[in-house]
Amino acid sequence: MQDNEDKIISMSPTPSSFKRVNLDFSEVVKEILEGKSVTKLEWQNKEIYGYLKDGKLTLHKPDGKDYVWRLSDGDLAGKDYIVLPELPKAIIN
Repeated sequence: MQDNEDKIISMSPTPSSFKRVNLDFSEVVKEILEGKSVTKLEWQNKEIYGYLKDGKLTLHKPDGKDYVWRLSDGDLAGKDYIVLPELPKAIIN
């Protein structure tokens, strides 16, 4: 093994270990207000996650852009939210 191989850090926003799983929307809002990022199992895409940006709920999508998170009934009723570990600033800015 080369010296640098053990220093590689994954930049994936959905790593293999999560801080909290299977949260409902009321629980996830508290996490977002504390600065955490979240995703949903239903989305089935590692590049979609929500967080608070400039005081607004924001969705980061696979195209690399951020969008205002327009909540659906499914978002509000969902119980499959996952709190992501802290994301590098390069990903969320």
